[in-house]
Amino acid sequence: MTFEILTNPTNSQASLLFQQCLSEVVPENKLIQRAKDEVSGYFLERIETTDVSDDLWMKVINSNESKKKSPFVLDVDPFLSQLPRSLQAHLVDKKINWKSFKDVKIASILPKEKNEKLELIHVMPGAKIPQHTHEGNESFLVLHGSYSDEYGSYKQGTVQVRSDDHDHTPIGNAQTGCIGLAYTHGKIKFSGKFGKLLNLIAN
Repeated sequence: MTFEILTNPTNSQASLLFQQCLSEVVPENKLIQRAKDEVSGYFLERIETTDVSDDLWMKVINSNESKKKSPFVLDVDPFLSQLPRSLQAHLVDKKINWKSFKDVKIASILPKEKNEKLELIHVMPGAKIPQHTHEGNESFLVLHGSYSDEYGSYKQGTVQVRSDDHDHTPIGNAQTGCIGLAYTHGKIKFSGKFGKLLNLIAN
């Protein structure tokens, strides 16, 4: 399933950032990413070259030099240090705005686009996300800790893809809790007790 995610075209910023995190966190996926880079390089070598002005070339060089001189520093934030470097770079000059639902916190990483969302999910140790399903697919990458549901247990570096026929109740690990990155199509649909009320709040 991770192979499918990585080889699907990235036609949105949310999809691209999720795939970058996926290839960074899951070791075996680095090989898939490397293969994609090789294919991209093959086609780039066969594109007809176009002359550019000296001014444009110097702007590119100066831009790269300035990035080298001022790397982002994230070690001061223990939470950010647990995230993939590509996600850290995206968040370095942004404030994470959490929505708290008791022992579960959710933060939107990118503005919603064509019904696609990319969110950080922080589940406290032993906390439970109420029973729910989704209108479309959800891809969930475990960045730190672990969680379990009716289908199994999932540790750091694993990714689960849930469709609208998966009704589950995730529970964060009792010691570590769970931090995950969720890439979803469509709204979450709470289906257990107080489902109607929770749907009004969440969506």
